[in-house]
Amino acid sequence: MSGNEPADGFAASRYRYLRPPVGDGRYCVGNVTECYDYTDDGGVRIPWGGTMTPEEAARVRSLHLRPSRAQLRRPRLPAFLPDLGNLAALHLPTPLVPLLTPTGVPAGLPTLVISHDHLSPVPEAPLAADAVLPGLRAVMFVNSSPVPPLAQILDPLPPLEFLYTALGDDEVLRQIRDLPTLRHLELAHLGNVDVFAHITAPLRAMEIGGTGTRFPVARLATLPTLRALRLNGLRAEIDCRVFRELPELVELTILNSKRITHVEALLECRKLSHLSLTNCGNPFRKGIGERFRDGRFDHLDIRYA
Repeated sequence: MSGNEPADGFAASRYRYLRPPVGDGRYCVGNVTECYDYTDDGGVRIPWGGTMTPEEAARVRSLHLRPSRAQLRRPRLPAFLPDLGNLAALHLPTPLVPLLTPTGVPAGLPTLVISHDHLSPVPEAPLAADAVLPGLRAVMFVNSSPVPPLAQILDPLPPLEFLYTALGDDEVLRQIRDLPTLRHLELAHLGNVDVFAHITAPLRAMEIGGTGTRFPVARLATLPTLRALRLNGLRAEIDCRVFRELPELVELTILNSKRITHVEALLECRKLSHLSLTNCGNPFRKGIGERFRDGRFDHLDIRYA
């Protein structure tokens, strides 16, 4: 069974913080190869070192900076960046982060997406994002490994509402603890760390990805304001009785997690209307799945559980 995604679901929350308003305005700065995925999807490419007219600058809502390896050896930001008064999201690699200044980016920039790979140098000191980018409300740090941690790239942080990062180290835990403004939090590479002891915000949406076998799943009960939750690649046991402790839970997605018990407890979650389990073994065996197919869920996907 399927239905429309709830307005306050996980994907809708993510889109609200990470995407500019719908329509035109997606630009990529770089060569043809680096920007192919953007232009193929309807975005506009500006050559590295290119310019913009004032009329074009006013149309930019999302800007992706894609310098080549050679260009990163002499990193610089586009000269027109401060003139993008309608910019809603800036995407850039870590070597460009230290170049950001209060006058070098549009005032009030709300979203920053940083990508890192193992060939990129780590900045000598983190950017003081609270001073340089005080208008930020969303930060996404895309890194395939917990090293370097976010705190080596941006620190201190302004009062964010959205954060996506690998856990990294204790300094990242401190950053999370210092953000009571968070409403959407996505964490990867957690191991067995009790991150819940460091969450001070009334979260509405959360994703946990990649844990050890002793990760304290039961501590989810300390987040009663959650409305949308995604669990991806948890090696620890997920005892579904914990979800009864989340009275506002509307949407639950579990992916690539094999140790799921007491799945029938999900039927006792009063507000739960969107449920999806993919590649999760077979927790609905012995006919339990039929009890879920009674029409009470607006969206139900347990075919591959």
